[in-house]
Amino acid sequence: MLGQQLAYPVARTVDAQDTVAGMTFPDPYRWLEDESDESMAWQREQNALTDAFVEGWPHLARLRAVIEHYVADGTGSPNWMVEPVPRFAGGRWFRLDRTPAPEYPDRAVLIVSDEPEGSGRVLYDPNAAGDQQISWLAPSPDGRKVAFAVCANGSDLGEIYLLDVETGRRLADRIPHRTLGPLVIPQWLPDGSGFFYTAGITSEGGFALRLYLHLVGSPVTADPEPVDAADGPTVQVAADGRHAVVTSVWPLPQYVCELPERQWRPFVQGIDSSVAGVIDGDFYVAVTNHDAPRGRVVEIPFDGPNPSDPATWRELVPESERVLGNLRLIGGRLVVTGSVDTEGRAWVFDRDGTELEEVPLPGRGALPLDVLPNATLAPDGHPDEFVFLFSTPVSSPGLYRYRLGSGCVDTLRAPRARLRGVASSLRWARSADGTRVPYHLVRPDGAGTGPVPTLVSGYGGGRVSWPAQFSGPVAAFVAAGGALAISHQRGGSDLGSDWADAGRVEHKQNSFDDLYAIAEDLVATGVTTTEKLALTGWSNGGIMAGVAYAQRPDLWAAVVAQCPVLDIVGTHRHPYGRFAVTAEYGDLDDPDDVARLATMSPYQNLKDGVAYPALYVHTGGADVACPPGPTRKFIARAQAATSVVGPALVRVWDEVGHGMATSRSESITHATHWLAFLMRQLGMVPPEAGRHTR
Repeated sequence: MLGQQLAYPVARTVDAQDTVAGMTFPDPYRWLEDESDESMAWQREQNALTDAFVEGWPHLARLRAVIEHYVADGTGSPNWMVEPVPRFAGGRWFRLDRTPAPEYPDRAVLIVSDEPEGSGRVLYDPNAAGDQQISWLAPSPDGRKVAFAVCANGSDLGEIYLLDVETGRRLADRIPHRTLGPLVIPQWLPDGSGFFYTAGITSEGGFALRLYLHLVGSPVTADPEPVDAADGPTVQVAADGRHAVVTSVWPLPQYVCELPERQWRPFVQGIDSSVAGVIDGDFYVAVTNHDAPRGRVVEIPFDGPNPSDPATWRELVPESERVLGNLRLIGGRLVVTGSVDTEGRAWVFDRDGTELEEVPLPGRGALPLDVLPNATLAPDGHPDEFVFLFSTPVSSPGLYRYRLGSGCVDTLRAPRARLRGVASSLRWARSADGTRVPYHLVRPDGAGTGPVPTLVSGYGGGRVSWPAQFSGPVAAFVAAGGALAISHQRGGSDLGSDWADAGRVEHKQNSFDDLYAIAEDLVATGVTTTEKLALTGWSNGGIMAGVAYAQRPDLWAAVVAQCPVLDIVGTHRHPYGRFAVTAEYGDLDDPDDVARLATMSPYQNLKDGVAYPALYVHTGGADVACPPGPTRKFIARAQAATSVVGPALVRVWDEVGHGMATSRSESITHATHWLAFLMRQLGMVPPEAGRHTR
């Protein structure tokens, strides 16, 4: 259906200009950024148009049933957002269970049990409240109390609850600060008397993450801890109770103190490197990319005269061809997780750095919780056992246990969903500057006889890997005969920190060029054609999708941008947007950077007379990271373009945030909507009930 055949709601234009770092840009739809009665009425009309278009597809109910099967882990959110590994404390295991069941069908429940998997006792069920979602949990070291965040009305910012584990009663403590989980997990003091937590603070047009200490039974303090790590501080507390370390979200252990005095002093500061590790007695043992883009393991003494000087660090494991990502201290050994050619691996080293063994992981895939550089700053699992999640491009995350030295991995919970009759392979494309770029291709067996509908999924930023793992709801696209390409483009750390930095800030265009190279390789090798090729991404990947829509409309039949920011230049008016864009794209106070950003920003790059592909954008009305205002502006401009050859639709979901606190049923609804749009554009039909599982 041609975009011109849809009766889009009228969006008036205004004579507005956006001035950034002395540069001026037309902003004809500025009024749509406001939450005014007029813009809300326009949004409701757009939602109604999108719903009518999607719900007019006769296969919608069948598609939803297929998606429900493939999100058997309980969430339809973006594919790295899976349930955390169960937490061990006081001889018991604490976990969030998102498995749908009659007694708790929609939202994860908090469970305590004697084993990491299996039956247990429900401590808190948010389904009774109807509008709540648990985003993280943190049991006290003795297992007698548990702190967790409850998000309401779709917000990703959670209020902290405290429970007495034996009685299940909620403690009287009420913490009004809002935590941004599950990215920054609170850490308890060893005696269980209190815990450190990180809260998002918006004030005076800025956004910052501040560190606080809450003592159980005491009033909440308004004063943060006296540490200057505003980019996302989290605390690591030693199991022996002797030290605590403050680490920034892009990990650098900036402060250390002896407990219980809490007199913070500088530790590792002033270096532009990642140092992510654990406290081990009088040392901080970490994976660092300093002088080692693929990572090496070092030991830093707490009492050293100059811990900020990398020359004083003792190297335990040198850099090699493998990419080292995260480190755990288990049973007195170092368990280091990472990857080789983007595929997850894990190795065990003695405390002096001698390699002892490689963990026999159950396939070629990823440890989905290790994609973030701060993934293991909060301890998880058992102190003497490596308990981990593992997923492949064709199987959902399973829960596994490895007892060091055993040579055998125990399956605690097998993958709940698998794609049948498909093959997964690692392939390489050639980017514009000659760089080889990896991607994983998942497609039906025997699909080499002709082009098939193909969806490219990527993230490409934030030093975050986009791993070779199960795609959740997107598995329904493959089950219907399509192919999925998982992009490992620059900007992410899939091949190391130099790979990430080569696609960030002044090099950001490389990340998009890598994406285009993968698309062109899929066409050149006969996997698909441009008439059958689609693109999607979430958050930073949603920005990526919007940029690709505007920069290379010739490559795609359809583009789906999920929870994006589509006016990169305009983020200078939004506290979190300025915070995030400055870190990843460029300085909004620098005219040269702003000029470069304007060549990428989707809103500024739409032009009349260009044939744009079909477009679907969805976002949350309560999203503090990527608010819906800039998306409304972009859609209005896209709909006004004279040569849009496919529908340009938007869906703003009320009382929904960035996706981290969305219920299972809501997540499935959102995924069903955008996949229905995509499959309708590509002429696909979902398989009949039961056919996709054979």
